[in-house]
Amino acid sequence: MHVTLARLVHALRSAEVAVSPAETLDALAVVSAVGLDDPSLLRDALALTVAKSRAEKERFADCFDRFFHQLAFQEPAKRSLLRQADREQVLAALAPDASGDLRALIDHILNGRYGRLAWRVQQEAAALDFGGLRSLRDKSHYASRLLERLGVAALERLLERPELAEQGGVLDVLRYLRRYLQEQVQAYVEQQYRLSVDATGKRAVIEAALQGHLDQLPPGYHAEADRVVHKLAAKLAQNHRRRRRRAQRGMLDLKRTLRRNLAYDGTPFHVEWRQTRIERSTVFVVCDLSSSVSRIARFLLTLLHDLAAVLPSLRTFAFSNRCGEITELFARHEAPRAVEEALFAWGRGTTDYGQALFDFRGIAAGDLDRRSVVVFLGDARGNYFPPRVDVLRSISERVKRVYWLNPEGPERWGEGDSLMRHYAPFCARVERCARLSDIERFADRLLRVAR
Repeated sequence: MHVTLARLVHALRSAEVAVSPAETLDALAVVSAVGLDDPSLLRDALALTVAKSRAEKERFADCFDRFFHQLAFQEPAKRSLLRQADREQVLAALAPDASGDLRALIDHILNGRYGRLAWRVQQEAAALDFGGLRSLRDKSHYASRLLERLGVAALERLLERPELAEQGGVLDVLRYLRRYLQEQVQAYVEQQYRLSVDATGKRAVIEAALQGHLDQLPPGYHAEADRVVHKLAAKLAQNHRRRRRRAQRGMLDLKRTLRRNLAYDGTPFHVEWRQTRIERSTVFVVCDLSSSVSRIARFLLTLLHDLAAVLPSLRTFAFSNRCGEITELFARHEAPRAVEEALFAWGRGTTDYGQALFDFRGIAAGDLDRRSVVVFLGDARGNYFPPRVDVLRSISERVKRVYWLNPEGPERWGEGDSLMRHYAPFCARVERCARLSDIERFADRLLRVAR
C-alpha cells in the first residue's frame, strides 16, 4: 500500500496537484482508515485530503481514474479470429522456440483471461523500474524492453519459420497476436508516461513550441500554453514585489542614523534610510493583431494583463489598419476571451501602420507625458502604405520611452514592405520577440522601468 500510494502521489504531482510531504502522510492515514474495498469512498476521501481547489479536484479525479484503470490488455478487436482459432494447434506451433512464459501469455489471450495478462505486465514493469521514464524517447526504449521480457522476440523468430506458411490459419493468428501484444504494451507504456511525466499528453509539444517560434504552436495547445504564461507572470510578479520592497526601503542615510543614535553612544538602534520619490508610469501597449503577429500578441497580452496588479497603470490598444483601445475589454473578461474578442474586432483588414499610429496618437495624445512608456508589438510590415514616421517621432518626443517588439530579426528589416528601419531611430530599444523567453525578458525589463 505504501509503494502504491507513493506512486499515486508522484502521478498527482505530475498532474499539477500540489501534494506536500505532510499531506502524503495524511493520505496514508486516510487509506488506512477507509481501506481499499470501496474505490469511490477511497477516491472521495483522498480528494478531500490532497486536492485544495476546484481545478485540483478535477485533475485529481482524472489522474486517480487513470492510475487505477487497467489499460494493458483490453479485449482484442478481432475477437472472432481468436475464437475460431484452434487453440491446441496454435500452442503446438509455439512449442519448438517459445518459452513457457510466452505459451502461458498466448494461452491467456486465447482464453480471454485479460486480468491475468495485466497482472503479468505489472510484474514485468515493476522489474524494469519505470521510474527512469522521463522523455518521449524513453517510451520506445521501455516498450522494447517490456516486449522482450514478455517473450515477443521468440514469437518474432517463430514467425520466420518456413513451415508455418503451410498453416495459414495458425500463421494469421500468430501475426495478429504479435501485433496485439505490441499495441497493448505501447498503450501501457503511454499510460505510465502520462502518469509519471506528462499528465496532459501535450507537455513535450508545448515545451518544444515555447522554446521555438510561438507561431509554431497549434491553436489546440493554446489553453495549456496559457497555463505556462500564468505561472511565468506569477513568478515575475513575485520577483518584482521583492525588488520593490528593497527599493522602497531606500539607501542607508549615515548622517541621520548617527545623529539619531547619539544618545546610545553611536550604537545604531534606529536606522534611517534615504528614500527617493518614484513617479508612477503609465504603460501603453499597442499590438498588431493581423494574422502574421496575432499568436505572439496573444501571449504578450495575456502576460501583461496577468501582471496588471504590479504594473502601475496599463492601457491596451489593438489594430490591423485602424487602432482602438481594448483596455475595458480586458477589464470585463479573462485574458483568453478578451484576446479572442479583440482579434475578431480589430484583427481583420489590411495592415496599415501609418494609420494605426495616427489613430493611437489621436486617442491617447492627452495622456502621453514624460512618465509614459509606450510598447509597440508588430512586424512593421505596412503593405507599402505611408509610414507616418512624423507621428512616431512626436510620440517619442513626448513620452519617457518607446519600445518596439518585432518577431522578425534585424536581417529582415530591409526586405519588402518592412518599415522597421524607419521606426527604429525613434525607439529606445527594438527587440526580437518570437519566443516566450523573449516576452519574459522584456516583461521583466518593463517592470523595472515602469515603476
